[in-house]
Amino acid sequence: MSMGTTETLARWIATATYDQIPPAAIEQAKKSILDYIGTATYGTTSQLGKIMLEFTREQGGNPQARVIGTNIRTASAQAAFANGTIGHSEDFDDLGGCGGHPATVLTPTVLALADELHLSGRDVLTAWVVGYELGTRLSANNHTDRDWHPTAIYGTMAAAAAASRLLGLDAQKVRMALGIAGSEAAGLRRNFGTMTKPFHPGQAARNGVIAAKLAAKGFTSDPDIIEGRQGYADNFGGAKCNIPMMTKFLGKVYFLEEEGTRIKPWPCCGGNHQTLTNLLPFVKEKKLKAADIELVEHIGPNIPCTGALLRTEVNQGLEGKFSGAYNIAAAIIDGKVDYETFTDKRAAKGDLQAFMKRVRLLRSNDVVLRRPHIADGNPEARLRITMRDGTVHEFVMEIARHLTGNAVLDKFRLNTEGILGKEHAATAIELVQRLEKVKDVAQLMDAVTTAGPAKHARSAPVRGREPALQAG
Repeated sequence: MSMGTTETLARWIATATYDQIPPAAIEQAKKSILDYIGTATYGTTSQLGKIMLEFTREQGGNPQARVIGTNIRTASAQAAFANGTIGHSEDFDDLGGCGGHPATVLTPTVLALADELHLSGRDVLTAWVVGYELGTRLSANNHTDRDWHPTAIYGTMAAAAAASRLLGLDAQKVRMALGIAGSEAAGLRRNFGTMTKPFHPGQAARNGVIAAKLAAKGFTSDPDIIEGRQGYADNFGGAKCNIPMMTKFLGKVYFLEEEGTRIKPWPCCGGNHQTLTNLLPFVKEKKLKAADIELVEHIGPNIPCTGALLRTEVNQGLEGKFSGAYNIAAAIIDGKVDYETFTDKRAAKGDLQAFMKRVRLLRSNDVVLRRPHIADGNPEARLRITMRDGTVHEFVMEIARHLTGNAVLDKFRLNTEGILGKEHAATAIELVQRLEKVKDVAQLMDAVTTAGPAKHARSAPVRGREPALQAG
């Protein structure tokens, strides 16, 4: 008899080795791990971060693992929860597989267990890639037709896979971990623009650790959770769900090598990045002034204000991250988009909301028919800017660009140096860049945690700055 989908995936998760992973996939993982550590460090200084740290201290727990950017030691599942949540607090972490944000699900999971068990960098990288591939195979073929948060429902399964690999579970126990994770998976898009959106990847990381640890002790679940009737695909999958493709070329084709992860230049929903990639330099080149603009029209393939960019009104900074019109207004009025753009203080000024009334988000059915939606925007989506003097600027937008090379390191330094200090930030970079040679990942955690909470204040050098944008 041929193996079912869950069993096939579980056998691969249990037996995959570092040497089987393409070097390009390893480099992508290291890039995302480093970027995540930066966003998590900065996340400790946000309002959400402060609430999460207070909550984590109150919970206490067996001091198995540490929370990034702090002196907190707690149970590994709780550390994964805290780290996953603060890493996504500003929506500045990477984009890619696992339904959208792989690093803020996978990295908290693998660092928590590696910190607890004194595992090597090679172990961490293997588990990270295994989790990424499992989560991405599900997200690429499930085609859900409900408004679940993809990072939540696929990230939970990815985290369980990564945790299972680190714990050395055999194939049968991996099946149990995936079955447990299938019942843990959840996350509603309605919460985008609130603190509960970052809660989703934190919950996914925590649940992945819990699922694997319970499975290791003999806790049971349905062994065919993905393909079984009333199981994962049956409940989360849409009409185009393709279960056989979830295992196609497993272990031979790596999504992480073929597609890679993308590092954000701006701390907002990735759905804004195509627009910002094109609009910010255009505003600068043409020296456009908000007072001179009559109307801005964004013409693309999506039904306006659906999906991730669902916010039509912005009353708080977090909501602005998920509003296309708000980002357009900020790009034109401020000439930049950075952390300050999405503070309650900036949103309270009201000028961005006033300009939003001059922004129209339109759907082009022609674009929908001729070109599929792609991760970095549609290659025929366009902007039309009508000036008060009658001049019209209209252009097709290039797809979104993301940070590459030294710009990734610049972003990391801006996010961490004011909290960890330059020396610790430099050490973290060096350790991640040679992570496959690090014998004990606790060494990395030493570099990215602090002596005490007194160092927690927003880093002034970060405010009002953004890393240089490079094509990538």
